Amino acid sequence: MFMFRLFEKVFVTLSLLILTGAIDLVNERLGFIGTVAAQGSPISRLLEFGILLGTVFLIIAWRKKVFINLHRDALLWLLVGIALASVLWSDNPDLSLRRSISLVGTTLFGVYLAKRYSVNEQLRLLAWTCGIAVLLSIVVAVILPSYGVMGKGSITTAESIAHTGAWRGIYIHKNSLGRMMVLSAVVFRLLAAENYRWRWAAQVGLGLSVALILLSTSKSSLTIFLTILALLPIYKALRWNYTWAIPFFMTVILTGGAFATLFFGNAETILGALGRDITLTGRTDVWAAVIGKIGERPWLGYGYNAFWLGVAGESEDIWTELHWEVPHSHNGFLDLWLDLGLLGAATFALSFILAYLRAIAWIRLTKTAAGLWPLAYLTFLFLANLTESSLLRQKPLWILYIAVTISVNNWSNSLGKSNATEQQFAESGEM
Repeated sequence: MFMFRLFEKVFVTLSLLILTGAIDLVNERLGFIGTVAAQGSPISRLLEFGILLGTVFLIIAWRKKVFINLHRDALLWLLVGIALASVLWSDNPDLSLRRSISLVGTTLFGVYLAKRYSVNEQLRLLAWTCGIAVLLSIVVAVILPSYGVMGKGSITTAESIAHTGAWRGIYIHKNSLGRMMVLSAVVFRLLAAENYRWRWAAQVGLGLSVALILLSTSKSSLTIFLTILALLPIYKALRWNYTWAIPFFMTVILTGGAFATLFFGNAETILGALGRDITLTGRTDVWAAVIGKIGERPWLGYGYNAFWLGVAGESEDIWTELHWEVPHSHNGFLDLWLDLGLLGAATFALSFILAYLRAIAWIRLTKTAAGLWPLAYLTFLFLANLTESSLLRQKPLWILYIAVTISVNNWSNSLGKSNATEQQFAESGEM
């Protein structure tokens, strides 16, 4: 039994690592450059099939736990069902079918993760994944800079040349490394606040993750990390009694309003200092064009993953309008609307809002830093999708969303077990 449980943890850790895009450099060297090509590479397909088989095996092994109260997560199943049904109206039915089946597989992985492990255990498994990604990224960038640093390799593109010197580690792009390291930094920040014997390792992991965010030169990733770092004390304050909480949050709202007013009144100057322009490096132009295409099919969209197909799809209109090969909307919520229409976007929005409210309730019912993880992750997912597209498209982020949502959705049944584990590492509720 010990070996089986060890196999499970190794499987989860390595699967998450692979799904983050850790093998994209291999795909690039084999000629599969770009997101669409990399997803279709034989190596990626083989590994994802192996992960699916492993997931099905583990679900069967733990079927008594996995299949309990799945009806409580109806919105998640409805969203996946809409993706599958989109084959009926998709511009590319074959592609939508393949991608939606893949979505079912990653959803099952998230269900297994939520049902098999407590929130605290999920966080620790994720820490192993992040730790490996951190170390491998440093090794590749230092020892093999032609692979791990953009613009240094024999395979160069206009994009890589434009970001010469920016670290990308084991990932295909500096922004991918930056986004992964934000997630890593949040995980290690929470674990570093716990009182257990590996606390020092979490502190080292936090420091290295932040260093990689800086070396990636991803300004959006740095902004997201600093925002979450500032929000964590506020989230912790949700545990206070109402006598202290009400004036505190009133102060936070007033302060936030003052900063928002300052930002919008001086947006051009502030963005210029951050190396951005008022269009967010052309993103607002993309959003305007995308909203125009959404208006053509607002209710059901173009089919799951069936819009951004270059000149073979409706994306050709945007390429022609903007005069560059736009890979996606640079906004996860707009891409979801493109794919599944208002029906899919509204279903996800309702699911997210309910998960967010339940994550707040979870915080008030826990006493550890790890109890902040569900709300911290939902915040990360929201912020990361404001300027990038990683909702249903980025498999590990979708898996973690499923795991977090199901975990907090079933907190009434799982809280006793979770607390029994978490209280062993509690630090008197202090971060």
